[in-house]
Amino acid sequence: MVSKKSNLSSEEGLSVKALLELIPEELINDLAAQFMADKWVRKLKAGYFFKLILFSILNSERLSLRIMEDNFEDPLFRALAPAVSADEVTWTGIRERLINVKSVFFQKLYEAVYERAHALYGGERLSTYHIRKYDSTMIATFSHLLEGMKVGNTKKGKTQVKITTEFSDDFLIRMHFYQDQAHLSEETALKEVIQEVPKEKGDIRVFDRGLKSRETFDLFEEEDTLFVTRLHYNARFEVIRPYRPNDFYSDTQAIEFIQDSVVKLYKSGHNKLTENEFRLIQYFLKKDGKTIYFLTNVWDIDASDIAYIYKKRWDIEVLFRFMKQEMNLTHFVCNDLNAIQVMLYCTMIASMLILIYKKRNGIKSYKKAKIRFFKELLYSILLEAIDNPNELNRLKSNLKKFIQRE
Repeated sequence: MVSKKSNLSSEEGLSVKALLELIPEELINDLAAQFMADKWVRKLKAGYFFKLILFSILNSERLSLRIMEDNFEDPLFRALAPAVSADEVTWTGIRERLINVKSVFFQKLYEAVYERAHALYGGERLSTYHIRKYDSTMIATFSHLLEGMKVGNTKKGKTQVKITTEFSDDFLIRMHFYQDQAHLSEETALKEVIQEVPKEKGDIRVFDRGLKSRETFDLFEEEDTLFVTRLHYNARFEVIRPYRPNDFYSDTQAIEFIQDSVVKLYKSGHNKLTENEFRLIQYFLKKDGKTIYFLTNVWDIDASDIAYIYKKRWDIEVLFRFMKQEMNLTHFVCNDLNAIQVMLYCTMIASMLILIYKKRNGIKSYKKAKIRFFKELLYSILLEAIDNPNELNRLKSNLKKFIQRE
């Protein structure tokens, strides 16, 4: 097994304050000015709106417009974004802002945070390779509110939208939102996302059996896109020759090695073979009595490492569970395309912050990482207010108003 490396160490603690430096005020202000995100806007300027969404995502497991309205009145949010203290905003105003604010501002803010996070904390590698994991998840909606994909029984007008995701370094997230029927197929969605993501030397794309087109495998090989995936147990292939026939392959209590071969795959519906050769690795799972097949165009690492790489794909399943259970990804606060894009960009930013915080501070639980992150944020706001007499008086005034409100 080759060594696994990462710049992130659980022995090096990282504060919320340090993480928020990934989103400096000057960056927010520059992007707002560049994309005129506040043109004709008197309330909820883009920077403060972003902070409200971020605060609300961190403070709730079931977010709604009314909860965001309530968070806007929260004295601790007012301390985080003091310039909003004179504003009054209703849930309908928040909804209108979500619908009409320029989503490109949030997109560029997300991209800037992603690049900064990658530069400072990225770098998880297996030997000389960088693992990028891909998968999709579906979110239910209703056709009369938002156009979506028809999946299964649609008699009640229920449809779904798809979010196809790239996940790397245990915290870097890219999401693509699809609502058209053509992207229901993973052959379309996964292939498109894999090809759109900028290619870096040593990248290995890992995806499941949803993407299985032999033509796509040929295309990836011709484009020098390295990948690891699984094949269905009844996939047809022709063994060209054994790969590394003199190598020693060790079994474990869990798995038994069967083969590591150079193969060509039969294309669907006929007896034509793929243009290119691929590497097929086969193991027998002793506990389940199943045989698993890994397919790859990576040739210079051990078969056990190929299996390890594919096992890492499970990380993205864990990510989806975390984002659905803790980060409000199970529903949309507003069924408008612009609003959904804004919320997705903010959710990705919040999720990346929490995942870096989790990894850097050695926290095992996603839920606990989110709770600790938000608590530390609130305590930091309080400490800064205590150290500044003017801020402390403002906080006291807002606390009294909040307690005394009808």
